[in-house]
Amino acid sequence: MKEFDHIVWPTPAETKKYFITVVSMITILTVFLFIIGTAFSVGIFAAKKQFVPVSSVSNTSTQSSVEDLKIDDIKTTTVPATPTK
Repeated sequence: MKEFDHIVWPTPAETKKYFITVVSMITILTVFLFIIGTAFSVGIFAAKKQFVPVSSVSNTSTQSSVEDLKIDDIKTTTVPATPTK
């Protein structure tokens, strides 16, 4: 119980100051990380576009490229479940 006498609670003004500081830092870091993430994403997509050719399929090829793949073209099979004992 004697230890509770040593607790110093912040004043309402200090609490308001700390609250504003924490909310400001969260907002600033959120905007900063959004900008960094967006720049990184744009850079990665620009590098991909720069290094990977858009169309590597020749006109004589009968295979379709990945972009031409439709959901209806995918065939799925189901494996019957084995009974467990």
